Amino acid sequence: MIHSAIHKARPDVIAAAHSHSIYGRSFCTLGRTLDTITQDACSFHNDHVLYESFNGIVLAAEEGENIAKCLGNKKAALLQNHGLLTVGKTVEETVFWFVSMEKCCQAQLLADAAAGGRGGETKKIDEEDAVYTRKAIGSPMAGYFSAKPLFDVIHKETGGDYLQ
Repeated sequence: MIHSAIHKARPDVIAAAHSHSIYGRSFCTLGRTLDTITQDACSFHNDHVLYESFNGIVLAAEEGENIAKCLGNKKAALLQNHGLLTVGKTVEETVFWFVSMEKCCQAQLLADAAAGGRGGETKKIDEEDAVYTRKAIGSPMAGYFSAKPLFDVIHKETGGDYLQ
């Protein structure tokens, strides 16, 4: 339901990745978007959303449509109490954003815990630098080329069998 609704709402999207990954699920219980605390997190600056509704397993078309509407023209969504969703113009880009967002969720959870343990807060990257960094590493082309080494390893390890 989620994928078909996204493809219907976003003709520019070639691929959508969605999973209930451990760090993504954990972070999505917090009801917030990612902070710009790392260079990688800046690739999602003003380019991801929080979908706050959770009505159980997405079996109704309406729920998929609501997620697609919330996603809008962004490349990623944090689905409250559910998991992560990324989209892209290529499979490679989409996979890279998913892997990167999962790692950003992990980094955010660790940084928040460490900061909270010492009674402080994480240090955020300022708006101007976050925007500049997103332009440099948050484009579809950057996502594609960042994923290329991952796909090269898979190709080498499988001898290309994964393409069959």
